[in-house]
Amino acid sequence: MSMQGRRGYSITEILVAVLVLGVGVTALVGSSALVTRQIGRGRILTIATEAATRRLEVLRLLSRPINGAAPCTRPEFAGSAVPDTVRSIVESWSVTGGGNSRTVVVTVSYPRSGGMGSLTLTSLVGCY
Repeated sequence: MSMQGRRGYSITEILVAVLVLGVGVTALVGSSALVTRQIGRGRILTIATEAATRRLEVLRLLSRPINGAAPCTRPEFAGSAVPDTVRSIVESWSVTGGGNSRTVVVTVSYPRSGGMGSLTLTSLVGCY
């Protein structure tokens, strides 16, 4: 029987295909670990941003006058003497200015690999 009638793959072709497949799978595993780390970082940053936004909204509510008192005079509205810690996120804020508006700066520190990260939100709050 002649060799022209036989079809199939040689051992060399199979070894090259397995090698290419192995390199591809290794690259996918490496990139999936990177994606998992990025998702974790995004998660904690989202939680920190939500905490800062929530604190800013609470301060806006506290700036409103209550029971005939002057606006922006409640003790809770003033800057944080002791930072608040919730779910490993440390919140602190300061209130400056006078007249009909105050500048509110909210700083949030959150854990990340290699130390702590921080996020700062600044807003102008009206005292009416």
